Amino acid sequence: KEKARKKAEEKKRIEDEKNRLIWPFLVQFVDDIRSGARKIGSDDYAPGTCKAWKSFIGVYEGFDPLHKFGWADIDRAFVSRYINYLQKHGYMAKVVNKHLTNLKALINAAFIDGVHDNQRAAALIVKKKIEDRDKAVEIYLTEEELQALYEMPLSGKKEHIRDVFLIGCYTCQRVSDYNNLNADNFETTRKGTRIIRLVQQKTKTEVTIPILNENLITICEKYGYNIPKANEQVLNRYIKDVLKDLSDQLPSLKEKVPTKLTMKQKEALRKEKKEPETDLNGNVIVPRYDCVTSHTARRTGITNMYLSHKYTILQMMHVSGHKTQKTFMDYIKLSSEEIADEIAAMSKKESDMW
Repeated sequence: KEKARKKAEEKKRIEDEKNRLIWPFLVQFVDDIRSGARKIGSDDYAPGTCKAWKSFIGVYEGFDPLHKFGWADIDRAFVSRYINYLQKHGYMAKVVNKHLTNLKALINAAFIDGVHDNQRAAALIVKKKIEDRDKAVEIYLTEEELQALYEMPLSGKKEHIRDVFLIGCYTCQRVSDYNNLNADNFETTRKGTRIIRLVQQKTKTEVTIPILNENLITICEKYGYNIPKANEQVLNRYIKDVLKDLSDQLPSLKEKVPTKLTMKQKEALRKEKKEPETDLNGNVIVPRYDCVTSHTARRTGITNMYLSHKYTILQMMHVSGHKTQKTFMDYIKLSSEEIADEIAAMSKKESDMW
C-alpha cells in the first residue's frame, strides 16, 4: 500500500509540474491542432493556421530554450521580455503582433482547459499599433502591368507560376484558395453568368466569384480547368524573377519604393555581404518587382476592382470574403498621390456634367 501511495504521489507531482509549465501544453496544443484533435467549433484548423502555430512554437522555444517558464510567470515583465526578444531578432512589428496574438490564444486555451488560473495573463498582451513605416511595403499591380504579364511569352515552370498568380489577381483570393482551384469550382448561374464557387480555407467563408476577365477563362481552358498547383515559397521566388524580366518592357516595375526588409531579405543580403540600397532619408528602397509575393495577387484584384468604380463595397466584400469594411479597406493599396488623382478626376467629371 505504501509503495502504491508513493507511486501515485510521484505521478501527481509529475503531472502538476507538467501543468505548471507552458512548454508541455504548447507542444500538445500544436500537435492536437495538426492532428484534428483540437478544433475551432466543429471545424479543423486551416492549413495556414497550422503553419503559423508551427512557426510560433519554433520562436517560443528560442525565447524559452530551457522550457522553464510557467503560467504563473506571465506578468508584465514576461510580456515585455518576450516582445524585446522578438524585436532583437529582427521581427517586424506585424510579425511581432502575430506572435503576440498566438501567445494570447495559447494562454486563453490553457485557462479554458483548466490548466492554469492566471486570470491577468491574457489581458497583459496588447498588440502594437502598426504605422506604415513599420511594415514591408505592400503594392498592387496595375491593370496595364497585369495585361503585360498575361501577354508575356513564357514556358515551363515560369508559365505555370505566372498563370496561377494571375488567377489570384482575377479572383481576389488568398493563395491557399487560388492555388487549389479545380474543375469542380467552376459553375454557371441560371442566368448564364460564369462563376467560381469555393469555401475559403482560412475562414471557411463561402464565396461566389463572377468571372469578369476573359483572360481568366483563357488560362483555365489552357489547363482544362485543372489548374497546376504551385508551392507558395516557389511561387514567391519565381514571380519576382518573372516580373524582373518584364520590367525591361515595363519600367514601372523597376520603380524603387521604401520598405522594411523581412528577416529572409536581411539574411540574403548578409550571405551576399551586401548593404541594402537607401534613399536620401535613409529608408531602405527596393524595386517594385521585388515586393511581389503570393498575397500581392489578392491585394491587386481587390484594389483594381475598387479603382474600376463599378461595384459597391458590399459587392466587392462578397467576392473577397471579408466580414468587415475595415479589413476590406486595408487591402486597397493606393498611395496618397493616387488618391489625390482620383479625387481630382471625380471632381472634373462632376464639373463636366454641369
